[in-house]
Amino acid sequence: MTRRLAAVLLTVFLCSTLPPAYASVTAALSNTRISTGTTVQLTLTYDGLTTSEPRLAPLRQDFDILGSSSSTSVQFGTGGSAERSQVILTLAPKRTGQLTIPPLTWDGEHSAPLTLTVSTGGAAGAPGTGTAAPVFIVSRTRPAAPYVQAQIHLTVHIYTDKQLYHGNLDFSGNSAVLVKHVGADQYGTAVRNGQVYRVITRRFVLFALHSGRISLAGPVLDAEVAARAQSSPWSSNPFGGFFGGLMQSLRPIQVHGDPIVLSVRPRPPLARGRDWLPAQSLTLSAHWSPRTLSVPAGDPLTLELDLKAAGLTAAQLPDLAHRLRPPAGVSRYPDQARLQDTPSGTGILGSRKQTIAFIADHPGHYVLPAVTVHWWNTRTQRQQTVTLPAQTFSVTPAVGAPPSAAPPAATAPPATARPPTPPVPGTMPVWRWLAGALALLWVGTVVAWLWSRRTRRTRRARPAPPPRESRPDAATERTAFHAACARNDAAAARRHLLGWMSGAWNVPATSLNPLLAASREPHLQRLLQELERACYGGGHWTGLALAQALRELPARRDEGSRSGRDTLPPLYR
Repeated sequence: MTRRLAAVLLTVFLCSTLPPAYASVTAALSNTRISTGTTVQLTLTYDGLTTSEPRLAPLRQDFDILGSSSSTSVQFGTGGSAERSQVILTLAPKRTGQLTIPPLTWDGEHSAPLTLTVSTGGAAGAPGTGTAAPVFIVSRTRPAAPYVQAQIHLTVHIYTDKQLYHGNLDFSGNSAVLVKHVGADQYGTAVRNGQVYRVITRRFVLFALHSGRISLAGPVLDAEVAARAQSSPWSSNPFGGFFGGLMQSLRPIQVHGDPIVLSVRPRPPLARGRDWLPAQSLTLSAHWSPRTLSVPAGDPLTLELDLKAAGLTAAQLPDLAHRLRPPAGVSRYPDQARLQDTPSGTGILGSRKQTIAFIADHPGHYVLPAVTVHWWNTRTQRQQTVTLPAQTFSVTPAVGAPPSAAPPAATAPPATARPPTPPVPGTMPVWRWLAGALALLWVGTVVAWLWSRRTRRTRRARPAPPPRESRPDAATERTAFHAACARNDAAAARRHLLGWMSGAWNVPATSLNPLLAASREPHLQRLLQELERACYGGGHWTGLALAQALRELPARRDEGSRSGRDTLPPLYR
């Protein structure tokens, strides 16, 4: 009897722990045919008891999941209770054509596959191809075959026949392209295949970091549109329209633009010079102060340079201050460059302004040599140059300098000889007073000399304080680093990056190992290693990717010992 009771209890326990035999998963679409710019709802239903969630990873290949909701219900009947779980997903297709909802797994059960047809719609395609898409994106780029690091115009048009709420257009490019948004959005209307659309236009400029074929994902619009109006208990009163507007429900949409493919040309063989500056126009202006080009010795003669280029960023413009080689006897003191990017009707207008002071300690005439900048005109497809001509300036003697001593004037003999005047009784001759004063002055001079000699000996006996190690200015080195990256000068970029690290971290930096250790981004670490390889092994190097990735230095890692830091000696300086 005892064994039978134990067997019954064991059977009841095992049955209670097993899932019900009738558990199953079903999937259903709210619509089997949609057009681009619209979403579809997928409902997953699990019949049975479960505490897990469905696996949705297979959906992400062809769909974006914009929203989800879940619910659980329990039904009671004569045969007992039945539990049911539901998950409702809002899906946005990533492409057009015949898409498949793959079988989805939920707590060991699988749903059946479904088919969804996504058409481009008549507004986006040829007439008569189907129902016009309510929202779609059209993108255009020019020129068709741009040069590497040259400006590329991208115009994105958003067509919609619905009111958009909380809209956001995302286009960030990738590691091969630098993207900048220029200008304000423009609004208008257009008719496509007999359908009237509101059109939102947004403009970007792109800079390809390498030549060849570059493929970019198209822009993506995330927004909300009004859902179908729902019945309301206040719909029959006079204020129903007002309350209906306030209580209007929204549903999310996501629209993908077509991929953007660029065919980027390399630097042409006819382009000369150290710089590669593909621009629509480039100007160089210089202002001297004072205009007379004449200053006293020790006073500064300042030169303000303004280099502007239409179609280039300020970071791409070269640093001309280091190309002005002053003659012997003249010192050069460049100020920190002022970089500015200004959106214009032609895209980006980059400007680099810098002031350089020249100081000579000795009078004379000095000549500053000419500086020439080569640039490539993307309109005429020709090499052009701008030149800062050679300039001669004069340095006069310093103001207040002592003039040369004039020879003493000859003393004229007396016209008539006069007998000496006898001294007045009771008075001391003047010469005696003068002699006494000179004697006192001589004694004071001797005492002062002896005291100064003793002081100098004491100072020489003291050990000289150690010289203070000067640190580079972090802001100046940071600007110089980005300028070197813009002109693809790997050695200068590494040198200024080490100076930036020394100034910002307040420690001597002789290699990039501390920065590699401080960085936690694999992309930045790879770019730094490419810089090291370019400096050590030579070859062509493009610096815009590193300049974009390294806007600010990461926090230096506080290491307890020097083991593992700067383990490799610097390969070059």
